[in-house]
Amino acid sequence: MKVVTANRLQDGEVVYLAPRGRFVDCLADAALAEDAAAEAALLAIARQAIAERLVVGAYSFEVVAGADGIVPTSTRERIRATGPSVRRDLGKQAAAAR
Repeated sequence: MKVVTANRLQDGEVVYLAPRGRFVDCLADAALAEDAAAEAALLAIARQAIAERLVVGAYSFEVVAGADGIVPTSTRERIRATGPSVRRDLGKQAAAAR
């Protein structure tokens, strides 16, 4: 399975393409592409958002869905999903602790 991510131009935040073509802050709300055709469709939506100057740098990455929800398979994407690994008081992990 794959998810599409990008950075929101307004504030630079990591965002994920969700159902209905909108970008959201939370990986758990992302649309899942189960095959290459679904991935291509999500990337086409992301390209349109880039053209509209909503996001930049969109790409897809591998995830697994399990009991803990959607989990990225790469360390890079796990860090992007939660925030800086050296400062737990910043990023999405800090917001989740509140």
